Amino acid sequence: MRQLRPKEAKKFLKKRFSHKLEIEIFLDNVQYARNVAEFFRIADATTVKSLVMFGITPTPPFGNDLQKVSRKKEFRVKWEKCDNLDKYFSKKKKDGFIILALELTDESINIQDIEKIGNKIVLICGNEVNGISKEVLKYASKSIMIPMYGKGASLNVSVSAAVSIYYLLLKNNVTTQKNEDSMHDWSQ
Repeated sequence: MRQLRPKEAKKFLKKRFSHKLEIEIFLDNVQYARNVAEFFRIADATTVKSLVMFGITPTPPFGNDLQKVSRKKEFRVKWEKCDNLDKYFSKKKKDGFIILALELTDESINIQDIEKIGNKIVLICGNEVNGISKEVLKYASKSIMIPMYGKGASLNVSVSAAVSIYYLLLKNNVTTQKNEDSMHDWSQ
């Protein structure tokens, strides 16, 4: 086994994985710039269509420390600032997007129980302390949750988004090219 160098890794991954989901991440009053920087890296890794910032959510440009976190993906990933919730969510619903809130509500669906939900998703992620605001939550079609097995009730907002997006990708439309060199016998 040999670790792949950066150029080899990009070629390896590009050749093997793709998906047909069109995902936008809506950041509702995410407070910490470090979390926003992490969202850019997650968006690039999962080919999220765009990040939408609302309220107090910090926007680029980022300084050197945050560019280390984002790996400068704010220059590659499309993003926009939302100033009108009605206009934004009306357009998304008209365009066929399902609006998912990543929030613990009295109607939350365990992410493991989600069936195929279509190819267009807006994933709403909320504030680190207060979650998704009532003014934004009312636009969601469904709320999803990640099961928590420890004493804590949640994960960091960017970690929760990454877990959720990858789960949705694996459950819905991820294509994996299997090559002879990528097949492994794990029994050895």
